[in-house]
Amino acid sequence: MIPRLLLLTATCAAAGEAPVVREPFRIEKEFTATALPAEPAVFSLDPASWQSFVVETIADHGRAVKKGEVVVAFEREDYDRKVEDLKRAVEKERLAVTQAEAGVAKLEKDTGLQLTAFQRAKAEADEDLDYFKKTGRPAAEKQAAHSVEMARFRLAGEQEELKQLNAMYAEDDLTEETEEIILKRQKFAVEDAEFDLHEAERRVDRTLKVELPRQQEAYEKAAAEAALTLQQAEATLPAALESAKIDLAAAKVSLERQATELDRLEKDGSLLTWKAPADGIVLYGGIEDGEWQLGELAKALRPGGSVPLKRGLLSLAPAAEPVHVTAGLDPAIAAQLAEKAHVSLHPAGRDDLEAEGTIVALAPLPGIDGKRQVKLDVEWPEDFTPVPATPVACRAVVYQNEEALTLPKNALHSADGGWAVTVKLADGNTETRPVQRGRVDDKKAEILSGVEAGQVVVIPD
Repeated sequence: MIPRLLLLTATCAAAGEAPVVREPFRIEKEFTATALPAEPAVFSLDPASWQSFVVETIADHGRAVKKGEVVVAFEREDYDRKVEDLKRAVEKERLAVTQAEAGVAKLEKDTGLQLTAFQRAKAEADEDLDYFKKTGRPAAEKQAAHSVEMARFRLAGEQEELKQLNAMYAEDDLTEETEEIILKRQKFAVEDAEFDLHEAERRVDRTLKVELPRQQEAYEKAAAEAALTLQQAEATLPAALESAKIDLAAAKVSLERQATELDRLEKDGSLLTWKAPADGIVLYGGIEDGEWQLGELAKALRPGGSVPLKRGLLSLAPAAEPVHVTAGLDPAIAAQLAEKAHVSLHPAGRDDLEAEGTIVALAPLPGIDGKRQVKLDVEWPEDFTPVPATPVACRAVVYQNEEALTLPKNALHSADGGWAVTVKLADGNTETRPVQRGRVDDKKAEILSGVEAGQVVVIPD
């Protein structure tokens, strides 16, 4: 025979009604954590220069390896070729710098010598011009005048001598043949003196009007050209030297940069092979902030795969290190947890095994991924040790009341800023009553005041 109360309950439930029940009430939150090594060795690529990392060989995920055993090796043919090319380029640049240094040193000496030579040439041209104007031309003019005077003096002397011979021979009635010869010769001497005078005057006229002005013009031109040459040399030679020094400095900078790049590239060579730093188990993916991160990376961790940079690629769970359980939680779930809270755990694939754990650390704020990190201390059965990276189902009791008044959550409705329920009275009528709500789970609500056990509430459609 069915008890009257149960019959009433079933009838009410079918009619959109439910009783207020006093019963144990607990709220549990489930989340998935991961068993991870406490101190994993994580391999990530953060190269200084080399950017292409293609897997050549890689240990299988979950494989046990010994210390010093190669976990992953990347193809290095292109890398080695790049290193050799860069070494040759550095050596070539070093030779170019050596040659440039020698060229600059020689150019410095040549520049000084050339400037000195051009300065001396200008000084000599200025001295030649000054001497010609002050001494040479006046002396040449005097010399020209003197040559005319000498020609005139000679002509006068010859003429006087001819005059005296004519006078002396004129006293004789007869001129001897010898005297004729003497007179003829003297006449010729006079004519020759006259010719020399005309030539001297002609030469003096050309000297004064043509040759000396031309000489002065030539000296002035030479001085001007020497000054211009010096001016150009003073402008261009130091500039050429400075340009050569700039080129040398640029070559040194280029050499330094290439040498630095070579050094960075050679250091990246150590990243092309990763050996196990200890005995342990290989895990694909990185372990960061207590989380195992793999995702799309699994597609690249194979021979021929090109792996990304600056993230954890492989992890090693050291054999001697303990295994912890960690999780990254949604802040809404994490907010309901607290340190020292009790948690039940089931390793994946072992529903028959339940372990007890305690929350020992809970991050106060979400990380950049939006999750709050939680760490659990677990008492595993003596005959069981979780494999690293094993998912673990966790269930934590976040609230418990052994004698709570409960009713269906959807029986509540808001009223005057609070909560209320519709109570069915004994006469079949209903009455709205305000209630104080406690905690709520997916189906039920805890009621702190306003109704009593056994009363029936109406569930709105």
